[in-house]
Amino acid sequence: MPFLFVRPTRLLALAGYLLTAAISPAQGGQAAFAKLEALQASPESAGTLVYRGDTFTQRTPAGAPLYRYERRVLTTPEGLTASHITSDPAGRVIIVESALVSPHYATQRFEATNRQSGFIGSVRISNGGRHLEYELNDNGKRSTASEDVSDPVVCGPSLFGFILKNWDPLVAGTSLPVRMLVLKDKTTYGFDLKLDKVVNGQAAFTITPSSFLIRMASAPLRVVFDASSKTAVRYEGRVPPMENASGKLNDLDARVEYASVSPAYR
Repeated sequence: MPFLFVRPTRLLALAGYLLTAAISPAQGGQAAFAKLEALQASPESAGTLVYRGDTFTQRTPAGAPLYRYERRVLTTPEGLTASHITSDPAGRVIIVESALVSPHYATQRFEATNRQSGFIGSVRISNGGRHLEYELNDNGKRSTASEDVSDPVVCGPSLFGFILKNWDPLVAGTSLPVRMLVLKDKTTYGFDLKLDKVVNGQAAFTITPSSFLIRMASAPLRVVFDASSKTAVRYEGRVPPMENASGKLNDLDARVEYASVSPAYR
């Protein structure tokens, strides 16, 4: 993600979550949501600004963006922590997703605080990227799960970096299997990552669901880079924030346009 957040079960069920208020202190979410307020006041605490993204619906090519977000990275003793901070049109921070990644953008830990949908949680990845341990507080309901995988795990904050680290084999025509992390479902889903085309100095990559059923319900995700600078240009697909339609929150298939601040992607 980039902004990436694919909810195949939502696509198949055509359902959404309607909670818009913060979880009550009794449900254990108040401290986590305080993090959003802190980042709103001091976004630089999440590290160096890499890019900003404006999020539009795919069906609406013009007008004001529905959401804005920024990518910030922080070097820590454990490695690089990349955070995606999403704000509503009023500038209120509503979602933060953070990932600890290796130098090759292997996801080692993922955390999300989502005020809009009312959940917080984390995933720890061990055993060389093959074992995942989930913890989730979904509107006050706590749960855990574990999963073993064989393909690389990617998430919103690690996907673009993973593509860049595998740029040469992808441009040469190799298709890479990945597991997309979906914290809300406490599982990963299989996708195939490959180069679509290089046109007018831009390289477009597609991320297609491996499952036939999910492919029937969801178009491939698409990521576009400047082929020379290898900075993000555009993303098309499902995003973490939802669209408010007459008071009802619906899944959002979006177009995100990026404005790079850092000369190189991190």
